[in-house]
Amino acid sequence: MNQLIRHVWLFCVLTASPILSAEVPNIIVIMADDLGYADVGCYGCTDIPTPNIDQLAAEGVRFTSAYVTGNMCGPSRAGFLTGRHQSTFGYYQNVSQPFDPAQGLPKMETIASLLQKQGYVTGGVGKWHMGTTNEQHPNAMGFDDWFGFLGGGLMYYPLDHPSYNGRFDPLKKPANHRDLQHTMPVIHNMKPVKWDQYLTRELTDAGVDFVERNQEQPFFLFMSYNAPHLDLEAPPETIAKFPVESMTKVPGVKPIARSIYGAMVDEMDAGIGRLLSKVDELGLTGKTVVWFLSDHGGMKRTSDNRPLRGSKGNSYEGGLRVPLIVKWPGKTPAGIVLDSPVTSLDIGATSLAMAGGDPVSAGLHGTNIRDYLSGQSEEPPHEVLYWRTGSYQKPAGVIRDGAYKLLYQNGKPELYNLIEDIGETTDLASSQPERVRSMLSQWKEWARQAQPELWKKSRGEFQYADYEWLKGSQHYRAKSQ
Repeated sequence: MNQLIRHVWLFCVLTASPILSAEVPNIIVIMADDLGYADVGCYGCTDIPTPNIDQLAAEGVRFTSAYVTGNMCGPSRAGFLTGRHQSTFGYYQNVSQPFDPAQGLPKMETIASLLQKQGYVTGGVGKWHMGTTNEQHPNAMGFDDWFGFLGGGLMYYPLDHPSYNGRFDPLKKPANHRDLQHTMPVIHNMKPVKWDQYLTRELTDAGVDFVERNQEQPFFLFMSYNAPHLDLEAPPETIAKFPVESMTKVPGVKPIARSIYGAMVDEMDAGIGRLLSKVDELGLTGKTVVWFLSDHGGMKRTSDNRPLRGSKGNSYEGGLRVPLIVKWPGKTPAGIVLDSPVTSLDIGATSLAMAGGDPVSAGLHGTNIRDYLSGQSEEPPHEVLYWRTGSYQKPAGVIRDGAYKLLYQNGKPELYNLIEDIGETTDLASSQPERVRSMLSQWKEWARQAQPELWKKSRGEFQYADYEWLKGSQHYRAKSQ
């Protein structure tokens, strides 16, 4: 009898475990880099076809008022990866010197480490940009498997590619911070790897490989594409699909830049198609949640953010509002459009809840929006959204409350009604002083939780380090040297 009771108890424990439950989905988050709001077909793009992203939207949910937590790569990604407002731990700027141990994400919980605790195998592919020390390495931050690069970008071909004419190898010394970051090696966990094809294709191969190797268990994959981040590079045959004369005329964007950018987006879309085809081929589609977004607004020299004002680097809608799509088979109605504001922080909170975890006890700042996604609730997930976009010493930020958005920068408030004026053309601050005072007071109260900067801007060039994964790179230097 005792043996029977023990077996029944064990059965209950195992079947209740989020690790083994058939209801626990695989989770894939695909993040583009510097993608414009209107540079996806389902968001109105006409000169750059994105059939695979569009299909994802047709089979899932598309958001029109989705936001990230920062208007630059580093802060935005720090917020997404931790599920917390990055100002609450002092992350206000991009890592500019990747080998400076003071710069980057401090040792803390991430979405990946939280999903590990739920029994997920966790993988990341592509861009990191959160620092390079052993404590900041993705493997130390919750990723069981990482294939990609640790800087803020990378050249799209190996450094010995004929088109570079020796520009990057050997690298001129001292290197500027961009060349330094864009010439770091591609690594698989702690080892450098050789690669010989266009980077977006290389990253897609790694994502497909991760899914194939881990199909028998719940997995989380952060597919962090470099595209369409600068430099502007794409295979000649892909660029040829986007003749200059056929590209949309975007103010401030040179036609040739738009052409190459279009090819880069095309390569990324094709990679997304390959990845999702593999998920389908393996019979995993029905139990895999797929998210797609950009890390912030597109660059003004390449992207089309219209009808939004602004671009990467500022806090108008064009810098903070992004394409966001989610497909949750059997749970989300196909092809619906949701207009209430949501944030990239909600991806982590919702994913953890899907995995059987508790976003609140985990200290996440996002909202579990499962009921909103599935149509079980029509209530807006957020009453108010907040951003802190300045530094700790020079506070600046944004608050959105319903239709109204208040920007506070350089000590001056700006007020816009986004429902009536999505392009932020008419500043209402002078005509609605009471609303300005109320919203600004509300933002300042929220902003008090901010912490001092993790690091100050550095003028020195940290070009060398002695990490094992740098061996063979021109950036490697042993401590004895």
